Amino acid sequence: MIIGREIYSGAAYIYDPFILYDPSARERLPSGHVLVLGKSGFGKSSLEKCYVLRQLRFRDRSFAILDAQGEDGVGEWDSIARAFGVTPIRLVYGGEEGEGVRLNPLDPRIPAQYQYKILCSMAEILGGPLTSEGAFALAVAHDAARVRASEQQRVPVLTDIHDALTNPKPAMLGKREIGIPDMVTWGQPASLVMDQLCSATRDLAGLFNGPTTPGIDLDARLIVFDLTKLPREGEAMPLLMSVIGPWLRHAWIKPGDTVKRTLIVEEAWHILSHRPVARLFEEFVRYGRRLGLSFWAILHHLGDLQVEEAPEAAAILKLTATRVLYHMDKAEADITADYLQLPDWAREALVDGASRCSPGRAVWQVGNRIHLVEHIRSGTEARLTNTNRKMTEKAKPGNAAAAAPVIAMLPRAVPR
Repeated sequence: MIIGREIYSGAAYIYDPFILYDPSARERLPSGHVLVLGKSGFGKSSLEKCYVLRQLRFRDRSFAILDAQGEDGVGEWDSIARAFGVTPIRLVYGGEEGEGVRLNPLDPRIPAQYQYKILCSMAEILGGPLTSEGAFALAVAHDAARVRASEQQRVPVLTDIHDALTNPKPAMLGKREIGIPDMVTWGQPASLVMDQLCSATRDLAGLFNGPTTPGIDLDARLIVFDLTKLPREGEAMPLLMSVIGPWLRHAWIKPGDTVKRTLIVEEAWHILSHRPVARLFEEFVRYGRRLGLSFWAILHHLGDLQVEEAPEAAAILKLTATRVLYHMDKAEADITADYLQLPDWAREALVDGASRCSPGRAVWQVGNRIHLVEHIRSGTEARLTNTNRKMTEKAKPGNAAAAAPVIAMLPRAVPR
């Protein structure tokens, strides 16, 4: 699939992580995962959208997008979704009953051991690190919730966890019986977290507590999760990421099929900057080749992440075999170049936002190869991928969007 042209040679630049992972590739990539970095307005969104539009021409490609940016109350991917007849899946923070979509961390499509990992991550995000006693109480409550739901012939929900934590039964820790008073004490931190997730008066009510909203088509070739109504600060976004990663892994990816899947995460710092979430995604990403998955992490700044304090985030970054780097400020370019071990010419190009890394141009590090690449769009792609409308004057006739060069796709000339 063509991306555009390599600046210094003028040659067409072609890229496909699934082709490059094949053992027959001239220089095989160790993974299909991609890291995209750079300042706003220089072409990150245009690249990822055009990549999806072009990849969808292949019948064995499928995409899930976590769309965390937008305007006018909808995500950036809304126009592309509508063009394909796709209805984005909108998740709402503190919404009224019937508004938005709910994802159940205890969805039966997620294996029990992963449900427990999600519960631990949610407890850590809202309440801090779990003690060994707290983790034991949560595990006992999880087992009790599943038994209770099975007896009532329904799916378990977070309210079942809350009830089991606040009204526990004695449990066996090895050969020692843990009485009800100790179980209540050990489970109190987790029960307070469940109260935030289950209580109808809390902002997080309805987002996770209850069965997964029916009708979500995970067999569609393009799935867009619109997260723009969730606040970027606070716990809602990392909580969602802790649920949606395992949920997609087990509900979206089908064992044994030949579909190549790509998960694109906007504002991926919600994953990388929270250790409980990064822990879940690291496992997801690590098994990408077994799952037929290409994971794209879209970020503005690498320097914002305390990578040395989050080994899981560092592992995810190291698993990306392709890095696409747009214009950055000098300090950020130095941090990125040092971390990725870029040559001096690439470090200097990142700072040059007027020429070498002007809008639409980026340094591509694909395995051991590094090129300066200009992304080229068709007129239709430019219309579907333009995200600068709010910050620019109305386009005058004949003016092209600045995010990437536009090449008119002319019909083939008819011989006379």
